[in-house]
Amino acid sequence: MNPEAGANQMQWPEHMVYWIPTQGTEGQGAGPTSTFTPFPQLMWPMRWEPLNPTQGPVQTMPGGMPGVVPSSQAAGPRALGALAAQAPHAAPKAMAEVEVSCSALVTPRSTEVPPDPESDVPEAEAEACECGDAAAEARLSASAARRLRRKRAAERAKDQGQLTVEQLRAELKQNPERALRQLRGQVWRLSRDAMGCRLVQDVLELGSRESVELGKELHGHVLEAAVCPHANYVVQKVVSHLSVGASSFVAEELRGSAVRSAKHRFACRIFCRLLEFCGSKTSRLVDELLLEVGSLCSHSFAHHVVQSILEHGEKRHKKIIAQALLEDAWGFATHKNSSYLIEKMLLFCEEEDQESLIAQLGKPETLLELSTTQYGSYVARALMQDARVDADAALRLMAAHKTDLAATKHGHRFLADVGLAEE
Repeated sequence: MNPEAGANQMQWPEHMVYWIPTQGTEGQGAGPTSTFTPFPQLMWPMRWEPLNPTQGPVQTMPGGMPGVVPSSQAAGPRALGALAAQAPHAAPKAMAEVEVSCSALVTPRSTEVPPDPESDVPEAEAEACECGDAAAEARLSASAARRLRRKRAAERAKDQGQLTVEQLRAELKQNPERALRQLRGQVWRLSRDAMGCRLVQDVLELGSRESVELGKELHGHVLEAAVCPHANYVVQKVVSHLSVGASSFVAEELRGSAVRSAKHRFACRIFCRLLEFCGSKTSRLVDELLLEVGSLCSHSFAHHVVQSILEHGEKRHKKIIAQALLEDAWGFATHKNSSYLIEKMLLFCEEEDQESLIAQLGKPETLLELSTTQYGSYVARALMQDARVDADAALRLMAAHKTDLAATKHGHRFLADVGLAEE
């Protein structure tokens, strides 16, 4: 490194001790004279030498580079004194030891082994823990704040005589009544925890009167629970294991958010459970949902809800879905998500809607074209299994175009599925 080039760019460590020798000339000492400006007030030419307090004589570093040692190794800093009082560019009369400190002195880290694990807690964390000061807690790092919250929760649980999740699960098998008493007022908190949600599900599966009372603690939390990766399972258990009357609040709280819930990766599961177990309570919720049925049929998560409506919903709701699918039967049949719904139409929709679908997609030429597409090939196979479709005519046409079909990835697979692949 060129001292002159790097003088103004060097980042000088705080609280370090430097030896500044008297002005030298070429040939004196071990290195050439170099002009180096570490501080604005020290502009004189100087040669830098390292401090070696343990060996006595000062040794020159090759090339005249700065000699730097931590202040903790120095014999003791001496004030700049007369050196700083001299005018810039004036050579000092004698060597002086200069302590450079851009801030307060740094306290050395203690190397003593703490007497117990609690002494390892940072001072700020301990302060926040002891006084419960929100401002002190805000100064903590994210991980320290999490540790503090867990510690406080454990202390509260201990003070209140609460059991851990593992203890409660064991208690649930041995003494259910005591475990259920311990869970009162804790259902919503536990439902959002990976371990706690399993405990709450176990309780709901009991189907007892106490389970119903505990399930009521989710009142007012359904929308938040529906999008929680843990609590959504608890809501599903409420729907599937409690009575229709005890779980009706779930559908009520989802109203106004039907489309958003159906499109959510977790909330869509609750929608499906409602259709399976509480169909009579979901009518208005489904009415709200089907206002956007066209976009939902192709959605990654919402198409599962539409499929549940086809399987468990009311006839009028199935009719709405069938009409939406028939508007673009080919497009829906060749789509990754909605192709499942086309297959379900052949099983759950009214006969007139099924016949309309077959009229659009059940012709041999259409089946041949469908068989060359990735998702339409599954629809073609389902159609050919329907007695109302002339499967023999379709097979003859496919055999005639066997070479072309075999040349495509999905056509080759389809030929194997229908038994036309070459041995």
